[in-house]
Amino acid sequence: MFNFLLPLRRFFQRSSSPAPESRPEPEPRTEQECYFLNRLPPELRIQIYKLVFSRDTIHLLHNKGRISHIRTPPPARLRSGKLIVRYTRCPINIPHISSLLLTCRQIHKEAAPLFYSTPIFRVSLQETWNLFAKHIGPENLSNVRSLWAPAYPQTQLSFGQACGNGRGQSRAGDLSADSYREDEKKVYDEFYDVLATKMVGLRVLMLVLVSLPEGMARSREAEWHAPLRRMRGLQRFLLEIRNETDAEAGDTKELIRFLEKTICAPREDAK
Repeated sequence: MFNFLLPLRRFFQRSSSPAPESRPEPEPRTEQECYFLNRLPPELRIQIYKLVFSRDTIHLLHNKGRISHIRTPPPARLRSGKLIVRYTRCPINIPHISSLLLTCRQIHKEAAPLFYSTPIFRVSLQETWNLFAKHIGPENLSNVRSLWAPAYPQTQLSFGQACGNGRGQSRAGDLSADSYREDEKKVYDEFYDVLATKMVGLRVLMLVLVSLPEGMARSREAEWHAPLRRMRGLQRFLLEIRNETDAEAGDTKELIRFLEKTICAPREDAK
């Protein structure tokens, strides 16, 4: 019974604030025990779910296949236009808001789409998102609306140059570097395959690059953004480049406008 809740339970037991060992694991409630919430009109229940989940940012982390998360409220905006982000750790004696999904079948069915569509999901590694996508399953993944992620594997020094290709390296070192780059390429391909084929509800995508060097990397035919050029149907696309000189270059801005126009074009099946 409640088999559909087990993957969700396992995921949120790996949160950044582990529960005390002495605390017994809560069991899913029955329909009778949820009578108060279920007796409310559906429209009112939906409003409650929206208030509970709010527009937070969920920062996903992973270590050895285990997912954890930090939830932060929307940043406060000063009059100057700057944002203040407050990171708050949830006390271990307060249930996570995801526990609402474990109330009963009816509540889970109504609230799960909002749980995934309301927040902004953020990762520092593409591999983290690939792992999370497997954890939550295709139906929940299709409900995700906003994602903030790196545009390229973080360990890549620059386009076409991975660490460990110095002049004095041995053949064994070259093989090791080649194997490492191959693993990164698999992560990269899987990440963009998930975006293009499984996240049909995605509306806002923000990708981050440390730098964007002059030359081919800024062209419309650059290999690094080929998977992006196949995407369609987003409402908003942002590309943040941390290096200010690269970000302010004219050809960089032209590339970003081109990608935004391409990615935000209607899907073929929507015409």
